[in-house]
Amino acid sequence: MLDFWGDEMKDRKSKIFARHTDNWYVEPKWVSERLFDVEDFGGLIVDPCAGGGNIISAALSKGLDAQGYDLRDRGGSSVLSGYDFISGEGYLHGSSPFPNIVSNPPYGRHISGRRIEEIFIERALKWSRGKVAVFLETKWANAEKRGAWLETLPLYREYRLGPRPSCPPGEYLLEGNKAGGGTKDYSWFVFLKGFQGSPTLHWLRRGG
Repeated sequence: MLDFWGDEMKDRKSKIFARHTDNWYVEPKWVSERLFDVEDFGGLIVDPCAGGGNIISAALSKGLDAQGYDLRDRGGSSVLSGYDFISGEGYLHGSSPFPNIVSNPPYGRHISGRRIEEIFIERALKWSRGKVAVFLETKWANAEKRGAWLETLPLYREYRLGPRPSCPPGEYLLEGNKAGGGTKDYSWFVFLKGFQGSPTLHWLRRGG
């Protein structure tokens, strides 16, 4: 799930989507496939905000063990609904810590004065034993306070994605529309529990 003022090109005109109530925005499957091509997670991959299950589907297609959860039923065959990762409801009964967490989390909303993706990352680091990978806008890391906060976390790698992925609302895709014409830059931010040092920068391109 990714919350942003999305845009798609259709008939050469920019379409601005209204913000989705649950911040459900869908990344293309290739961005996860390329991550799994190059990053070794060494165990179960859990997406606690799985939406329709693109990340889980990509992991399974690479022969990886993966489980998906979400607050709502988005129609994903490999995703269990009714799990609120941010509040912890449904995750506190022996299901954590997880080996790895990979997710496109909700983005941009504020809870008690904090951005929801920051809360997500802190909770994911608490509830994982290995790596945490989050899909966010590349510019997300550039804010002064957030940059200082990131320096306190075990940020291991950043993978910048090209061409620019298009991430429309999930309902837009369920209606049979096609994603295309992305205009925002995105990255995978990968955290490694216990890592100390400077993160490295890499590029992931569709098609290898």
